[in-house]
Amino acid sequence: MKPPKSARVRGLSLVRRGVRHGSVAPVAVEPVGRWSEPRFLAECERRWAGDLPIVLPGAVAPSLQRWRREIEAALDLFERARDGESFESMLHERLDPRRFAAAGATIDAGDTRELEKVFVHALSKRRTVARDLYAKLSWIAHDERDSSLRIRFSFGSEALLDWQKETRRAPWSEAFAAAAFPECAAITGRRPLVALVERLIGTAPRFSERIIYNNAPGGGAHFHHDDEEHQLGVLFSQLEGETAWFALPKRQLAEFVAEFARGSLARRAGTAHKALRALDDTGDEELSRLLNSTPQFTRALAEVGTCFHLRAGDSILLPTHGPDDTCWHAIYALGARPSFAHSYGIFAARRPVKRSGPGARARTR
Repeated sequence: MKPPKSARVRGLSLVRRGVRHGSVAPVAVEPVGRWSEPRFLAECERRWAGDLPIVLPGAVAPSLQRWRREIEAALDLFERARDGESFESMLHERLDPRRFAAAGATIDAGDTRELEKVFVHALSKRRTVARDLYAKLSWIAHDERDSSLRIRFSFGSEALLDWQKETRRAPWSEAFAAAAFPECAAITGRRPLVALVERLIGTAPRFSERIIYNNAPGGGAHFHHDDEEHQLGVLFSQLEGETAWFALPKRQLAEFVAEFARGSLARRAGTAHKALRALDDTGDEELSRLLNSTPQFTRALAEVGTCFHLRAGDSILLPTHGPDDTCWHAIYALGARPSFAHSYGIFAARRPVKRSGPGARARTR
């Protein structure tokens, strides 16, 4: 979105996992005025079609006071989890056993980030209607300096990607998340926001594969994307605290990588085309250092307007149209206390997906 002419933006001091990236100026973005204003809608459509982030200051702010108690309770849950309290016990304290029956818990010894995965079966009129829904509590990073946590809601086998193969259990997984964290309604109940998403994807949306974030000071997520089969984008909403975001199209990021690549990395990513392919290699440690631990690279990205400041009540939309046409993003936790946010995958309520919305283009695979 275009910044207001007279906006004054304070610099953000970025520190993540011991790396100080310095102070950067985020893009100034006007609060959402009238959701139906033609110029606002046209700008959203342009950005969505171009794989650009859509920052929506104050998008869910009217809902925050209504759900203040639930937000505080969620923050307390994360603190108790850090102190070693059973996630399974805390989760079942929040659930009605007549709707969600306990189905055990596991810990993946092969995943050092996972703390606990809790399973439930959804019930309707005392009958099981959806098996093996789960909520997985894990650290965001392997680095012990980052105590950021997240909870992901899904179903079935994670390794076999069951969530990509079927939709029948998806609504029950969403209901599970809403029952455990009722403040989901602060986002899904915001009709103007939901209507905007529907306009952008050209069909009724489904908000699934929900993740609850508790980013700790000095933490946050490295550069990544959310291009997954059938997923059309991401809706992230800040409910408490603040975060700094870097968000830009993969193709633009590749151009920066090519410009900054040196030595052996230049041989693999010295042109925009090579860098585009290099970004597909999640195991490239040299590239990861450039993307996530090189202050000069971070500041260069900020200088071209890719840094955004999200406060409580703000949302951001991240579009994806295919592996090379998606919005990559990274997050820096700000403030002295852990923040709180919800992130939802955007899907079409019905398959198959037909890209018929404004500015839509075919998904490439």
